[in-house]
This record gives sequence, C-alpha cells and structure tokens, in this order.
Amino acid sequence: MKLGNLSTRVSRRMRGESARRRWGWLRYWRPNTQSGRGMALFEAVLLPVLVLWLGWRLRPDDPLGIHAGFSWAWFGPWLIAVRYGAGYGLFGVAFYATFWKVSPMLLGAAPGAAFPAEFFLGGMLMTLILGEFGAAFRNRQVLHRERVKDLTARLERTKRRLFVVKEALSTLEQELTDRPMTLRDALLDLRRTFTLQGDRPALPAPAATPGLPTPAPLPDPRAFLQLLSQSCRLVEAGIFVRETGPQGLQWRLAASLGQNLPTLDPAEVLIDRILETHQAVHIAQAHLAETGDDHPWVFAAPLRLDEYDEVDALLAVHTMPFMSFEENNLQRLQVLCASYLDFSQLELGVEDMRSAWPQAPISLQQEWAQLSELGRNFRLHSYCAIWSGQGRVSDDVLAEFAGLQPVESSTWTLKGRGGKPALVVLLPLLSSAGLANYRRDMVSLLGQILDRSNQRPDQAFDLDFVEVSGAPGFLELRRLLGSAAASPRES
Repeated sequence: MKLGNLSTRVSRRMRGESARRRWGWLRYWRPNTQSGRGMALFEAVLLPVLVLWLGWRLRPDDPLGIHAGFSWAWFGPWLIAVRYGAGYGLFGVAFYATFWKVSPMLLGAAPGAAFPAEFFLGGMLMTLILGEFGAAFRNRQVLHRERVKDLTARLERTKRRLFVVKEALSTLEQELTDRPMTLRDALLDLRRTFTLQGDRPALPAPAATPGLPTPAPLPDPRAFLQLLSQSCRLVEAGIFVRETGPQGLQWRLAASLGQNLPTLDPAEVLIDRILETHQAVHIAQAHLAETGDDHPWVFAAPLRLDEYDEVDALLAVHTMPFMSFEENNLQRLQVLCASYLDFSQLELGVEDMRSAWPQAPISLQQEWAQLSELGRNFRLHSYCAIWSGQGRVSDDVLAEFAGLQPVESSTWTLKGRGGKPALVVLLPLLSSAGLANYRRDMVSLLGQILDRSNQRPDQAFDLDFVEVSGAPGFLELRRLLGSAAASPRES
C-alpha cells in the first residue's frame, strides 16, 4: 500500500513537470522589464500584423472579426499592452483602425457603410486597462528583484562572517610558527587600512586617456598585497586593472609583489574563468587540474566589477609555497579578496558623500551612497533616524538601545551637538507607514529602558528623521549632528 502511494505521488509529480515544460513557452508573454525599446517596438508591430494575417486567412471578408461573435484580433494589441505597456498596445489599435480604412482598396471590396466606433472604443479601453495591469506587475517585479539582490548580498556577507567565526575557533590558528597571522588579525588589518585611507586614495588615480572616462583608483592595492603576503604567504602576485586606451582594452599592473610576473593574458584558462564566473579560482580545482596545461598563474580572484558587472580589477598569484595550497589558507585568501571586492564596489559611489562630510565613518558613507542609488533609480525610499542625547545618557543605555534596533538597520554611535552622544540608525527600504511604526515602537522601548532611572524619552533624546537622498541628505545629517568628528564606536 505504501509503495502504491509512493508510485502515485511520483507519477503525479512527473506529470506536473511535463505539463510545465509543455506550457512553459507561455511565460514569454508575461510583463517584461528588461527588453530594450527597439525589441518592444518590433514586437508591437509584428504581433498585430501576425494576428491580422491569421484573421485574413480564416475570414478573408472580415479579418478584424467585426461581425464575428468575438473579435480574436484584439489579442494582438492586448498581449503587447500587458507585456510592454498601454502605449505600445495603442499602436496596435491605431494599426487596426488604419487597416479598416484602407482594407477596401487592398482587398478590392466595397467601402464600408460606417466606422465601427463601438468596436474600436471597446478594444482601446480594454488595451488601456490591460496596460495598467502590466505596468503594476512590472513595478512589483522591479521591486522584488532589487529586494532579492539586497538580501543576497547580505546573505553573502553573513556567510563570510560565519566562516570567520569557524576559523577563529579552529586549533590551526594556534600554530603561530607556521601561521604568523590569523584570519581575524588579517581582517582587522584590512579594516584598519581602509579606515586610515580617509577621504583620499592611497595611490594617485591613473592618467586618463583623452576622450575616455577617468578610471577610478583602487583602494590602496599595495597595502592589500603586503597584507596577503603576510597572512597567506604569497611570494609573487600582482593586482591588474583593466583600462581602455587607444589600442583597446589593456590590463595594467597596479601593484606587484615580486619581480618575475608574466604578462596577463585574458585568454589563459585561469583568468578566462574568473572573467566569466566572477569567482575566485585556483589550479587545485578539479576542472582546472584535468586540463593538463601549464598555468602561469596559480590563483586568481576578482577585486572590482564595473557598472556592467564585468571584472575590471583582479588579483593574480604567480608563486606561493606548496604548503599554502591547503583548504584553510585558500579559504582565508578568498575571504580577504571578497572583503576587498565589497569595499572597492562600495567605494565607487561615495565621492559626493565624502565631499559633503569627509569625517563621517566610511561604512556610513558607503551605505548612504548605496541606498541613495536605489532611491534614485527605483524610488525605493530609505530613512535615517538620529537619536540625539539631551541630558546625561550613559553608555550602557545607549548600547542597550542600539541593540534593540531592527535587524535590517545599521547603527553608528557618534558625537552630536555639544559633544553629547548620538545614535544614527540607517533604515533601508522603508515606507512612511513603516517609519511611523518604527517611531512608535522605539519610543516605547526607550521608555522601558529609561524607567529604571526615572527619565522620560523626550527628556533624554531628541529624534529627527532624514530621507536618504544623496549628498543633500548627507549634509542635513551632518547639520543635525553638528560639526563634531565621529566617534570610533560603530556597530
């Protein structure tokens, strides 16, 4: 009996998969947010013409189906309206009206008695309605895609943090002779290097080619290579940056470790794979070891992606000791390269924020720039809450209140007006209703904390909200906090 039930469930699942494959082509006509305008115009012309041709083949005397029980010809403009919007669908309506006008001359028939206004009015109204439904679906699709992208990035950062915790508890970290620097020390040194970088790059920006955009400098590649040599025991390695010159695309050596580095060839197996997958690779992997080729590089990892998600800076390792090809050391190298990649990506859009407030924490500048870009491109609003201390607020109260903030938020403890502590909370992707709920909940929690010292929330803190809107919003945040420099405490 159990085997029979199992067989029935398996058969039902196989039939469901077969049906999905059979009717999967219908998903092509769902609302589209990624096709270009040229493709949309092509489909807006092609589909009504195709439907009209089919109608002529079936009913030569009435291709539009004006006198039929139901005019199937309207499915051409309707499908286009759902897929691309009402504007493209109305093109089909205008095309049908033009065809009705010229059809007597084309088909050699007698001219019609009167223009079928009711027929075309009903088709046009239905096209507008379906176009609005398609627009609403496309907006929800864009919002969903951006939320998934943001959650995926946060998940990747959480996975790397979990690996840091795992290695911190490993007994291999205690072997100081063979492993002079732990992963925790390496990440702290990397963070210290980024913090000391301040508001200017460690190396000057590369010279710009006339007529081409100025390439963005990498954040201190020499210090990063030196850190990798100490932590992961690299011997010869280089950081290469892609540049566009009069001769086309070239890979320039931005920083090097050692003197005998070969020329970077994008067609080489290891380099070609990271340019394709955007993932770190090394020659110990099975799919590379089976090729049997002589690889000039033993490890490679992307260090920055351009606006088209193409690798424009990478690390290529030429020589490292044989004992370094063990799993923990390779994972350590991948985590450090991924951390550098995250920082370099976030640094691409912070120029305006850094010029508005150079003394602000780098992480605050980066997150503000990232959320400002989301708001500018997709109208996804984010807000910043500033809890400014009025009286004597202890560090314990501030730390406890910071720990009660929403999990998706980021917090910084800074110095506000008069040198009093202030808590800055960045609230990503929040609506006005969510902002009101946040204010109500946080005031209630703060009141519970301050009840122990017989204080009221309005006597201990001032609350201000600033919309995350690029450099103007960042200047407003600086004004609310005063001109004091940022405290090193950050969470």
